[in-house]
Amino acid sequence: MVSDYIEEELQIMDESIKSTLDNISAAIEINDPIKILNLDYIHTVTQDTSLNEAVAYMADNNKGCVGIRDREGKIVGIFTERDLLRRIVSKNVNMSSSKIQDYMTRNPQMLSEEDPIAFALNRMSDGSYRHIPITKNGEVRYMLSVKDIVDQISLAYRDKVLNLPPQLKQDSSSQYGG
Repeated sequence: MVSDYIEEELQIMDESIKSTLDNISAAIEINDPIKILNLDYIHTVTQDTSLNEAVAYMADNNKGCVGIRDREGKIVGIFTERDLLRRIVSKNVNMSSSKIQDYMTRNPQMLSEEDPIAFALNRMSDGSYRHIPITKNGEVRYMLSVKDIVDQISLAYRDKVLNLPPQLKQDSSSQYGG
């Protein structure tokens, strides 16, 4: 009957999806090069940009980090949300008259797109970085974030990661959701 046909089609679809997920899971390994990740091009501002302008640029582009370019276009630093909190907000700095070059992280460590993902994780963990510039052919082209790695892993292993609670409309006992 029609219901048997629908049930059979649903079973075929489930098997197809499981096969696809298995192939995706096999597609990422810790020793794969960084370039297999879905990297975003680096967003930059110049070193004489005001803090207000840099933060507005980050907000407008939904970025947690920007690269800082010198007059020749070379990346000489990075500026992150963490820099904003620790070096500016906590010290009550005048953001409209201060330049980003005075608050950026100078000479950030960089990796090549050919370096393994494991190497990036190690660097980021050891240095407590959430962002690290990535070079291609010797030039900084991308900004890798921890989120990029987590997103790729969760995509590859989504059948294990997407673990919804048993009751979707659960109430939290805490206003913070914990």
